[in-house]
Formats: sequence, structure tokens, C-alpha cells
Amino acid sequence: MNARNKLNVAYLNGCLFFASIIGVAAQSWPAFLATFAALAAGGVACGDIRLRPGRR
Repeated sequence: MNARNKLNVAYLNGCLFFASIIGVAAQSWPAFLATFAALAAGGVACGDIRLRPGRR
């Protein structure tokens, strides 16, 4: 596994962790899913989660 994949996995694990806190606090699966989707989409938009290799 290369460094980019390791960073993506670490970031998604963080998204899952924070989304699970929100989901448990709200006692709601939709809140968990919405929070996870928002965090993951934000990570992709900001470039923290890279779906394709960058330019060299």
C-alpha cells in the first residue's frame, strides 16, 4: 500500500470516528450517514482525500 492510500484510509477513519460520535449523540443513522458524507466530500473537495495520483 502506497503513502497516498495510507493517508486516504487514515482520513476516512477519522471521518468515521467523528461521524460515529455525531450519530451516537443524535441516536440516528441518518445523522451518522449525513455527517460521514459531508466530511468525506469536504475532504475530497479540499484535496485531503486524493482519488487520483497528482501531477508529477
